[in-house]
Amino acid sequence: MNESKLLSLDKKIRMRSILDESWKIFKSKFIHGRHPVLKEAPFQHHFANIISSVGGLYCIERADSFFVDLETKCENIKNKSKYLDITCSFSNSDVKCAIELKFKTEKQGAQDFGRIDAYVDIEALEHACKHAGYTFGKFYIITDSSVYTKESKRGVGTQFPMHNEFESPINHAFSYPSCKGRENVEVRLDHSYRFKWEKIRDWYFWI
Repeated sequence: MNESKLLSLDKKIRMRSILDESWKIFKSKFIHGRHPVLKEAPFQHHFANIISSVGGLYCIERADSFFVDLETKCENIKNKSKYLDITCSFSNSDVKCAIELKFKTEKQGAQDFGRIDAYVDIEALEHACKHAGYTFGKFYIITDSSVYTKESKRGVGTQFPMHNEFESPINHAFSYPSCKGRENVEVRLDHSYRFKWEKIRDWYFWI
């Protein structure tokens, strides 16, 4: 007999499927011009709308409801409050996800700040999961600057690496005191991450 093709009753599995499918849909719409995005705010709104639509399709029981919120205030992120770009959850369970986004173009420059801020967001997602009850966190970035994807020989990129296939060490202090404007930033990650990029046309996407 053929294997069942029904959606899982496990809401964690369904949540991951929702986000994977939403990201694929968003990338497709972005690349083909359905959703013009020139800065981070439209990225946030369009992606959140897709997540909400897909999430609704993954509600398979009568009691299921799926909610998406923008700019959710989260306390105790390194003893400060932070607004998470997108949060989503199944209302009748404790399964919920925190999402942070970055949209960086070559014209904007400031790749040093972009790298550091990406690490800060990843650390914030870890804290949201550890202290605010989020089941897991997801970080997404879009850029047309290949600088982020290539290994650096000097500067901020050596201390906050984002190049393709880089694997971050655990409990390592990431900092670069010489970066004016981010000189006091120090990041420690509880988990290791493998940085992977997907290139589609002139754009690079975090995968």
